[in-house]
Formats: sequence, C-alpha cells, structure tokens
Amino acid sequence: MEHRFYGSSLPFGNRSFSPEALQYLTIEQALADYSLLLAKLPRILGCTGTAFNRASGLCDTILFGGSYGGMLAAWHRFKYPHLSVGAVASGAPVDFYPGGKGSQGVQAAFYKAYVATFSKYGGAEGCGAALETALRAADNATETQLLEAGIKPCSDTAKSNMAEQFAFYAKGAVSSLAMIDYPYPCSFITPLPANPVQKACAILTTEKNPLTALNMALLLYVNATGDLPCLSLADELVGRRTSIHTQRLKATDLGVTAWNYQACTELLLEPITSNGYGFYPEADSQLSEVVANCVRRFQVQPRPSWMPLAFGRGHDYRLFSNIIFMENEKDPWHVGTATISAVGGVNGTVTRIVSKGGAHHQDLRFSSPYDTEDVHKARAYEKSTIQKWLSAL
Repeated sequence: MEHRFYGSSLPFGNRSFSPEALQYLTIEQALADYSLLLAKLPRILGCTGTAFNRASGLCDTILFGGSYGGMLAAWHRFKYPHLSVGAVASGAPVDFYPGGKGSQGVQAAFYKAYVATFSKYGGAEGCGAALETALRAADNATETQLLEAGIKPCSDTAKSNMAEQFAFYAKGAVSSLAMIDYPYPCSFITPLPANPVQKACAILTTEKNPLTALNMALLLYVNATGDLPCLSLADELVGRRTSIHTQRLKATDLGVTAWNYQACTELLLEPITSNGYGFYPEADSQLSEVVANCVRRFQVQPRPSWMPLAFGRGHDYRLFSNIIFMENEKDPWHVGTATISAVGGVNGTVTRIVSKGGAHHQDLRFSSPYDTEDVHKARAYEKSTIQKWLSAL
C-alpha cells in the first residue's frame, strides 16, 4: 500500500501540494488508511484468519516497515492493536524529539553514533578523529578557506553564514553515508559503491587539507553521478520549492515535498536535507529557523510537543505488545529507540536488538553473502518471533 501524498497516491491530483490539500497529510490519516486496508484484506486475499481473528473478520497480519515505515508499523500497533498480530519496525526512530539529556539531546547522540561508524568501519586508522577534525574545520572556516578547498556553493548561498551552512550540509551527507553503508553497491537514495564509508575514510585520512577532504567525502554521496555543478547549501532546513536538486531528482525523489511537510507538522527533527540527499537533525538552536521556513513554505506552524503526547516516548512501549525494534549498528538513527528496553512490553513481547555491522534496515533487504552474521541472525530472530506470535493465537 502506498502512503497518501507519496508516489502516485495524490488525492487531489496536481493540487495535492497546495496548503489546502496538505492538511490531509498526517500520520493519523495514514494509519487510518492502513486500517481500512487491513479490514478489506479478507475480501482482497480470501484469507480468514485463525479463530482469534475470525470473529472480527480479520486476517492474521504482521506489519513490516523500515525507517519511517517502521515508525508507522510501531505506531499502528499503538493506535490499532486489534487489527494486527505484531510488527517488525527496523531503523524506526520513534523516540527522536527535540530536547533531552546533554547539550543538544538526541543531536549529540546522533553525532556520536555516525562518528563511531566511521571509526569502526572506515577501514583506515583514525578515520573517526579525521572526520571530527574536518567537521570542526568546517564550523570555523571562512568563505575564502571554503572556496580555496574546492567547495562550490551555488549562487543562492548567503556569504554571511556560508561556513555554518556548509558544515550542516556536510554533516547531513556524511551521516547519511554511515546510515546506508551497505556491504554491496546500492542505489537506495543515490548510487553508491559497496562500503562507501571506507571510500570516504580513504580520503579523510590521506588528504592534508581537512576542508578539501570533507568536500571530497560528501561529494561521494551528493554527487555520485558527477553531474552536480554546485552545492545548494541554502536548501538545508526544509529548503525551498525549487532548486537544482529538485530539478535533478524530479523523476526519482523520495517524496521530498511531502516529507518536509510532515517534518514541519509532526516530525520536526527529521527534514530531508539537500532536497533529497539525506537527513540530519538540526540543533535545538536551529528550530526557530525551521519554524520560520515551515511557515514561509507551507503556511503551517510546527507542533513539537504533539508527537510525544500522541504516540508516546520510549518508556511508554512497556505498555504495548508484539513489536520488534530491529536496529543496525552502522545506522545513527538507532539512537531514536535507545530509550526502549531490550525486552519489555506486555509479557516481554516488545524487544529491541542492535545487529552488529548492519546499515539502515538492512535486515529487511534481500539476503546477501556480504551480510554480517548478526544481520542473518536478525532475520532469523524476526522469523522465529513472528512464528511464536502466530502460534499463540
């Protein structure tokens, strides 16, 4: 089933991205759509379910989702637990909200997580430290230093804060490299070779100028095809309606407009940066800028306190049942479920596992001989747990 306002599912046709139409793009409405589908599965598939579900006319259904889809799977178990048997939520940061412990809360944890991926899986000694050195250099760079390092910002980049914009852009690119550091070539978001973090680390640990190294590393991600003439740094933090990135990605983007609208209304720390190339959670100090951009672009006011109230925080999952939160070690978004107990929920039926050596929802991808042993074990655990859920009906 396709999520409303994504792909071909445009309920108002060409008018679907007008402010009047976008009010119907909410997580609550999407979950209700899935509920209607589940209610119709007996007629669509001819399934009858076990005695447990037959009285209500439902099929025995397991929900699967990766990333945002995993969040939806978990939230559906929260809102509509009577319509499914259980859910597998992989790479699903359901507790990723502004504030929290530490100087920047989840942002600090996210930063630490992707640097750890470069340190452990970069294949070059000192890569994590080299990455941090490069990011600090970007934070403190002058416009002249950036240009001398070969960085080519587009003409719409404000010179007054070019360093800040480039640093944020770079963090979005390198954290996304960690997120999708698959052990085989992949075009999930952008065409990448196998183990792209290793390719980036080879640059970061050999190029003497840290700014040049950072620029070359991020270009592996944002310019894999080599046809991007400049970096549209102004597109960060929700971005704008049109840009060189949007024009280039028109045929294949991941629903940039729809997602950024959802980031503005419900998922405030998760806008798509670079108009389609990756995510990076803005700092709490940047939220006022995000709010202003959301009002300007979509005429909506973000509600940062609504999601925790409507769908709960990590500790609230002790009240739920039959959910597997499967995380993969390389993926920095795993910090978004760190507040969920490894075993909890009703009768211990909510579990959280982190598989070593896996990237973003790699357990839900097709099996590969390059998968780590832990990724194979993750799939086996999901299968055996689902069998237990079904046999208990």
